Order: sequence, then structure tokens, then C-alpha cells
Amino acid sequence: MKGVRLVPYCLLIAIVGSLLLTGCAPVISREVLREVDKDVSFEQLLKNPEAYSERTLLLGGNIIEAQNFTDKTLIFVLQRSLGFRGRPAEGDVSKGRFIISVPGFLDPAIYRHGRKITVAGRVMGKEVRPLGEIEYTYPVIEKKELYLWPEESPSSEPQFHIGVGVGVGF
Repeated sequence: MKGVRLVPYCLLIAIVGSLLLTGCAPVISREVLREVDKDVSFEQLLKNPEAYSERTLLLGGNIIEAQNFTDKTLIFVLQRSLGFRGRPAEGDVSKGRFIISVPGFLDPAIYRHGRKITVAGRVMGKEVRPLGEIEYTYPVIEKKELYLWPEESPSSEPQFHIGVGVGVGF
């Protein structure tokens, strides 16, 4: 008799647990994440992009700018380390820059300066372009999957989040 009464609670726990885990899922599909070469650091890629040609990497950072061409969009990114769910970290630490090549048109009003972006893609080589008074070598990543992170709205009011437990964010 007690086992019969526990069934609804177990079902409720299973549903809540699956909803919580869905919110923790990475933004890049598991299928593509299995292809990612985790042994290649951004520093290694930056030093010699051709050595990692055709390998799939997971990178992210802040968009510097997006440039459209007739057949593709190039997104210039300031690299950041990736944290929870592949989200680019905050702060002033970066190992360099890279370019994401995306077939077709992406609106630069949406893919604009400062937005956070995560990409899983294939290393296609490098492009050397002027950066101020120097020539900078950008590794070029051809997009397999791309995730543009939602913009954070600054709020001066404390935010309260209720879930499993109670938390306060500022």
C-alpha cells in the first residue's frame, strides 16, 4: 500500500529532475561535441592553425564585428575561456582572436560587437589581416554549430529566483 502512494512522488521527482537537467544541457549538440578535439588549446591553434586543419574545436568569446560577403559571413571574435554550458567567461582575459566563417547572411545588427558566441567548427586555416599597425594571424573556423547567447539586461534591482531552494542574485 505504501509503495502505491510513493509512485506519484517518484514520477514528480523524475519530471522535475529531467526539467532541471534540460536547463543544464550544453548549447552545442552532443553529437557535434563528440567530434570536438579537446586536446588542442587555443594557444596551440593560434601559433599554427594549419597544424590543426580539419579538426573540430569548441571555441567562444565576444564578437568584435561581423562582415558580410556574397556567400558568407565572417564573425571576428575575441576569444574567452568557456564555462558552464560552453558560455564564454567574463573579464579581461583572452588568448587572442579568431574568425568564424558561416555560409550565408547573418545580420550584423544581431551579431554585433560585444555579444557572446560559442561555436563548434572545423579549422580551415588562417587569414592574415591588419590589426592596427600589425599583421595579425586569425585562425579560421568553419561553423558546424553556432550559439549566440541571449543579451543580459542590466538591472539595478535584486533578482529573486525560486527553484529547488531559494536564491538571490544581483
